[in-house]
Amino acid sequence: MNDDGTIEHGAPHPFDGCWPDAGRWLAPDVLAEIGALAAAADRDGRPAGRALDLLRGGGWPGLAVPEKFHGTGLTLVECCAVQRALAVADPALAIAVNMHLFSVGLMVEHWRRRTDTSWLLLEAVATQNRLIASAFAEPNLGGSGTRSTLRAEPVDGGWRVSGRKRPCSLAGQADLVCLQVQTAADPSEVLVALLPTTAPGLRVVEDWDTLGMRGSASDTLVIEECFIPKELVFYRAPAGAEDDDVLAAGVIWFALTSTACYLGVARAAMTQAATLLRALRIAHLGQSRASLPSYQATVGDAAAEVLALESACAEVARRMDAGAEPENLVVAALAVKQRAVRVIPAFVGTLAEACGGASYARSLPLERLWRDAQAIRFHPPTPAAARQYLGRRALGLPSSLDLDECAPGLAAAEAAT
Repeated sequence: MNDDGTIEHGAPHPFDGCWPDAGRWLAPDVLAEIGALAAAADRDGRPAGRALDLLRGGGWPGLAVPEKFHGTGLTLVECCAVQRALAVADPALAIAVNMHLFSVGLMVEHWRRRTDTSWLLLEAVATQNRLIASAFAEPNLGGSGTRSTLRAEPVDGGWRVSGRKRPCSLAGQADLVCLQVQTAADPSEVLVALLPTTAPGLRVVEDWDTLGMRGSASDTLVIEECFIPKELVFYRAPAGAEDDDVLAAGVIWFALTSTACYLGVARAAMTQAATLLRALRIAHLGQSRASLPSYQATVGDAAAEVLALESACAEVARRMDAGAEPENLVVAALAVKQRAVRVIPAFVGTLAEACGGASYARSLPLERLWRDAQAIRFHPPTPAAARQYLGRRALGLPSSLDLDECAPGLAAAEAAT
């Protein structure tokens, strides 16, 4: 295997076999330059401005926007391939801009199903190369994507809202913010709107200081008496809605593209570990670790888990692109994401253990990749809620993407059936 991750005889790396060639949309020289900036971004706890400029310069913000609105028109599986390739270069940057991709994917799915004026927002993103921060996560929300602790009060021409969104990747670097809030009415609705980050009442507190994914700049967005014009609300649904096709499509986009980012982490770790294992020798055996069957078997068992996950993620994305109903596919997408929570950190940990103490050194990328891999546990729907949802679906019981530990809501739904 060469340092660039290809096999010595020129064949592609086996981890890449499930995916389209992302080099058509992210040039190798761009990825190489982004990769060279990743260590500094991790050290500084901020994304490299140059890396964001490279993405903008290549038209990255419009990748998922349909061609008729001047975007590149990539499918979901193609977007996953791009995110995976970007994460090989810089995982923190990939997971940060993935929030943009999720927001655009949600808007695209909404437009396809509602065919309203939301296309104007998509066209603006593509033609003006606008980068979106997704403000969906909140403290005390338990990872739910169908609710908000922020209450929007109706005012002339729109809504007024206050609260905090945390963490919010690229809140201080993006041009626009996509946020969901909940109305104060009973029954309440969830509103999803797109606002300029310069809107009065929005400010960023730079408080992101974490173990891994440090370069994602996932700071706190403070919302103080912010006015949301009604024309910038492009989606609304009952709070906690589980049967909404747009919501289901958005969950699928996020579950698969975020999993693809962490598959990129695994791919990068494999390349780094292969280089180390070929270089590290067992002195009394006169052999490199890579040449010993015990190490080969250890890597092989772990690699099989990742390869199965690669296949599953790509296949579910292709089914979505082929027109499967989102409501029928959301279980498979969440199962992929839930499996990734277990497989990716374990895989990187196995590689680090095989490489020994060298992998623990700050001077080598494997240490950073191990830290980055841990963040997969915290993306919504969080493992506790996803586990309950998948279990209840498997048992044929009413289910919810909201964590419903005592199940009062689910019990009421079950009694009504």
